[in-house]
Amino acid sequence: MLGFRARTAARAAAAVLALAIAAGAPAAAQTDASLLYQRNCASCHGADRQGTGLGPPLSARTYRYGGSRDDLARIIRNGITSQGMPAFGGTLASEEIAALAEFLPARQGEPEPDPEEVQAAAEAEPREFDAVPGVVGTLDYAVRAELFVEGLQTVWALAFVDADTALVSERPGRLRIVRNGVLEPQPVSGTPQVYVHEHIWNQGGLLDIAIDPDYRENGWIYLSYSHRLDETGPEGDPLAMTRVVRGRIRSNAWVDQEVVFEADRAAYGEPFWHYGGRMVIDGEGRLHFSVGDRGMQELAREPGTPTGKVHRIMTDGAIPLDNPLRGRDGALASIYSLGHRNPQGMAIEPSTGRIWATEHGPRGGDELNIIERGGDYGWPVVSHGINYDGTVLTPDTRAEGVTQPAYYWRPSTGVSGLAFYHGDEFPLWEGKLLVTGLSPRDLRLLTLDDDRVQHEEIIFRAKGRPYEPVVGPDGAIYLVTDDPGQILRLTAQEERRQ
Repeated sequence: MLGFRARTAARAAAAVLALAIAAGAPAAAQTDASLLYQRNCASCHGADRQGTGLGPPLSARTYRYGGSRDDLARIIRNGITSQGMPAFGGTLASEEIAALAEFLPARQGEPEPDPEEVQAAAEAEPREFDAVPGVVGTLDYAVRAELFVEGLQTVWALAFVDADTALVSERPGRLRIVRNGVLEPQPVSGTPQVYVHEHIWNQGGLLDIAIDPDYRENGWIYLSYSHRLDETGPEGDPLAMTRVVRGRIRSNAWVDQEVVFEADRAAYGEPFWHYGGRMVIDGEGRLHFSVGDRGMQELAREPGTPTGKVHRIMTDGAIPLDNPLRGRDGALASIYSLGHRNPQGMAIEPSTGRIWATEHGPRGGDELNIIERGGDYGWPVVSHGINYDGTVLTPDTRAEGVTQPAYYWRPSTGVSGLAFYHGDEFPLWEGKLLVTGLSPRDLRLLTLDDDRVQHEEIIFRAKGRPYEPVVGPDGAIYLVTDDPGQILRLTAQEERRQ
């Protein structure tokens, strides 16, 4: 909802916290500030100020709105509306704001950095890749984790073209090819230009990849990404929106591009968060994809806008005859369901054909939904979460006509990608659901009973944030992470159940 507003607030809060420790503040004060940070800021900026999908990492070197103690206190108190950070002045006492401002790293009299220099410095920092954990235990298997590919940047999606070839999306806009476990050194040339916020690399960019069911015959590959117009909004920021194209790859070049979904220019907005972008193609050749609320939550249930929706189109962009809003005055014919915040995971259940989707909640209230034709999922009038600043978002967790989630997480896990397991490597997991959490950086296994979650198990924790689990043609589970930018491969070393 408030995306980056919360981030910057959390950023300010986190920044204060580190400085207090470095400066040798009294132990009690450190503990209080630490608790304040964890309760109010960590969900957006990470427990260690490393940043999450909701907020940037906190560093005195990269503050954009002043970095003195007074600046930090002011930002925490007043928020930064244009960037999505809420004001905490109404929920935190002045002493608490001061404690947070003392706890975060602050600038000590240096001049404000040039934004281009900040970005250049970030790109120039050496990347270190942690060792893969080896073997981890789960209820059913001892699972071996090995490094499949490294040297990537902010990975968001992986799709197998065949048993030996996979495509990988890097958020800065690069489409990469992996052949026989080896990353091709050069990205695919000619892919569409994407919009990535200059300082927040975890929002927008090149998003999902989908492979046409008839790829061997037609060669079509589908990409979703944040598309920028050559104009700015009232606050001077670029106007952008989720877009879907298809194309082919020949001689490592993207060719034959066709736009299959593009919103009306009036729907483009300045917020740089909540693009959604996850895609699946069902058994009848229909492409389903998500568009987040783009920071305009009040439009998520409006049938005349593309934001906060799951859309359904044919793979050439045509509208299916049975779409629920087709022919309704003032409604977008591509809409399949509405009332979503930011769905970042989508998968088709092999046994039923049902579409399941994960959805980022605000502070608490991450959801797992079964996407129904014409369904209203309630955002923002119904939610199991609260605002990032701790205030009540809505008193309602249910409402007439609103579809309830099959499952929800409170506190939030930063729920992201998901996939149904189907393969020979983990036969005891057949039909179970794999879900990633960005905040705890874990992979979870959900056991389902029709539309209910019976059991949830954390089966792996990663160093980087895992954006998507993918079941490969070999039955192994592939996990893409953003920092370090790599792909992990999980296999069964042995079965533990007797």
